[in-house]
Amino acid sequence: MDMRHKETWGLCLLVIADALSTYWLITQGYATEFNPLMNWLIQLSWGAFFGVKFATLAMAVGLAEWYRRRNPQFVRRWLRAGALAYLTLWVVGAAVSSLAGW
Repeated sequence: MDMRHKETWGLCLLVIADALSTYWLITQGYATEFNPLMNWLIQLSWGAFFGVKFATLAMAVGLAEWYRRRNPQFVRRWLRAGALAYLTLWVVGAAVSSLAGW
């Protein structure tokens, strides 16, 4: 992965921060996982949760970086939109959870 691709690195750091904060918040009893699939994986094991989280990220980033050679502007735009959507859902989810007292 090329260090010049800030969108890719930004998305990776965002997903890693989300995964680690999810782990910490849930294990400390401050939160629950809203996504039913990810919640089910957590019930199986944290290894399953992290494995699926990072495998999904690796597939998305791998596909984006492969396609970047054909259409770099498209990939840049969609990675930025994806990171913004991910961040928005993360912040809104945390706010709703906090306001609801979960």
